[in-house]
Amino acid sequence: YGAFRTRHAARTAPPAASAAAKDEVGRALSLPDAVLTEVASKQLLAKYGVPRPPEALAKTEAEAIAAAAKIGGPVALKVQSPDILHKTEAGAVILNASGDAAVGDAYRTVLERAKAAHPSAHIAGVLVQAMAKRGVEMILGITRDPVFGPMLMVGLGGIYVEVLKDVAFAPVPLAKEDALALLGELKGAALLDGVRGQPAADKGALAELMVSLARFAADHADTIAEIDLNPVIVHPAGEGLTVVDALIVKQ
Repeated sequence: YGAFRTRHAARTAPPAASAAAKDEVGRALSLPDAVLTEVASKQLLAKYGVPRPPEALAKTEAEAIAAAAKIGGPVALKVQSPDILHKTEAGAVILNASGDAAVGDAYRTVLERAKAAHPSAHIAGVLVQAMAKRGVEMILGITRDPVFGPMLMVGLGGIYVEVLKDVAFAPVPLAKEDALALLGELKGAALLDGVRGQPAADKGALAELMVSLARFAADHADTIAEIDLNPVIVHPAGEGLTVVDALIVKQ
């Protein structure tokens, strides 16, 4: 870690967010909600350049159907509630809904399951989101170290993080060259370079996401307890990435 700190300090400083973005996010984070919904989390992270997939929050079945038609192609529907942190475990996520009837049915089902699992939860709506293209699954986040403060965490997703604990950490903020170096520390780093005929992943886009997330955490270190971007699907080089889900938890 000390060696990383020395190298980190010598790098070019990462770009700062605009004063307007910093102030706007700061005001939003000062509100009493301890946990932000996925939609609210993504809206704030977008102020720092974190990309959002094609998606819309629906509060009625008709809005969900209209949103899916506008997005085009199969969509995912996910309940949005600050009281339901684990949407999948509650059965409140349905994937690959296609067509008005299927989307309408999925909307009703997601709400029914959410209310059954969490009867007292406040429901903000249902997020209708384009299904992500295939790519390398990653997990990014911010955790708090009692000594060093906010730390960026990055790892290969799925079994790699669940079983192999293949993750790496760095202090924030972070320069792009440090982000790329951090990716090289992962045991499964070769997956990003393409293996068994698979194309190389867009490591540049992933590094830029890491820089944006680290800057967000550095600017709001006194407010943020943790951030979770999981999964992040990194597409082939030049095609960017998709932040499928996001969660901000305040101190």
